Amino acid sequence: MKKYLLATTFAALSAPAFAGPSCTPPETAMPVWQVIRNFEEQGGEVVKFKIDDACYEIYGRIGGKKVEIYFDPATGKEIERNES
Repeated sequence: MKKYLLATTFAALSAPAFAGPSCTPPETAMPVWQVIRNFEEQGGEVVKFKIDDACYEIYGRIGGKKVEIYFDPATGKEIERNES
């Protein structure tokens, strides 16, 4: 039983906490400032912006909630949203 518990604990700790979507780098990307401006016009506040796996990511707040939003770099459209 100890071996099983140890193996499952190790597997859980070695896995990433959250894996976001993966984007394909476009030939022509939407400007970063435009994605940020669209987010702010919808009432969002940007805390951090980054590009990871070719996706645009905004970490910020909307209406007092923390959000992590992934955008398609080609179109600027939201792909995934996580709120806490």
